[in-house]
Amino acid sequence: MRNRLIHAYFDINLDILWKTITEDLPPLIAGLEKIIPSESKT
Repeated sequence: MRNRLIHAYFDINLDILWKTITEDLPPLIAGLEKIIPSESKT
């Protein structure tokens, strides 16, 4: 998605972008927050 945002920003589907931000990123962030602290304790 980064490549599309940087190089083809006129072709971005804003509905897909908004869905990604609101629905896909929160679970990813929550999962990463669980992993990152456990790695720093080892």
